[in-house]
Amino acid sequence: MPAPLNPVDLRELAVRLAIAAGEELLARQRSLSIDAVGVETKSSASDPVSAADRASEKLITDGLTAARPDDGLLGEEGASRPSSTGLTWVIDPLDGTVNYLYGRLDWCVSIAVEDEDGALAGVVHQPRTGTTWSAVRGAGAYRADTTPYQTVWYGGLRLGLERQTRLETALVCTGFSYLPERRAEQAAVLQDLLPAVRDLRRGGSAALDLCSVADGTADAYYEHVIQPWDVAAGGLIAREAGAAVVRGAGTAFPQGILAAAPSVAGPLHELLTRRSV
Repeated sequence: MPAPLNPVDLRELAVRLAIAAGEELLARQRSLSIDAVGVETKSSASDPVSAADRASEKLITDGLTAARPDDGLLGEEGASRPSSTGLTWVIDPLDGTVNYLYGRLDWCVSIAVEDEDGALAGVVHQPRTGTTWSAVRGAGAYRADTTPYQTVWYGGLRLGLERQTRLETALVCTGFSYLPERRAEQAAVLQDLLPAVRDLRRGGSAALDLCSVADGTADAYYEHVIQPWDVAAGGLIAREAGAAVVRGAGTAFPQGILAAAPSVAGPLHELLTRRSV
């Protein structure tokens, strides 16, 4: 009889692979830029992809295949494999590619494992700062701050949302589509939102924005349309830290996500659903 599934072991596997992928990305960043030969585009001219994205995904999927060959795979850069275990790994090998190619700090590796009930464990690792956020469903969310290149996981500080805020004093994160017509629709939403909150931030990485909600460095994050690999790990981390998370079929964000401190989730949800985006 196989040993019972331990979600903590799945998280630890994801942590090891995210840190290893981060080291690969750091090594490659020194020789890459937004204008480098070999940088291609995907959905639009402003949506780049590089050899670094693909190398990171290969490192992660090779590691998952070696450790758990029967699990499914879903990766941003094309990794796809059906699952015979009921578990599927959802991978964003480089969330924030534009930031990465411009030499900025705010990019990360995101790995989650999902079962029929959604994300079971998730990890977001920011290589340039050495910060790792993680969560296991029903067991809380954690943040560990280490130096870059650190390859030993120490668990970290358990997260919990303590600050009470109101909509007018909320710091809200969001992101923008790479498609011009959708950006125009998103700008219309901002006309309603910006006068109603403390301020807005657009960091360029959905996974990091969700972790900001989890650790209290932002009060909310939303996007009306987002890919599953962008939010699988970060959404779990935010939820396990105590954020209200709205996502998926049957909600007002069927293709997107809203994660917010409970004190602002209701009024922000109402404001964001006044318009159709």
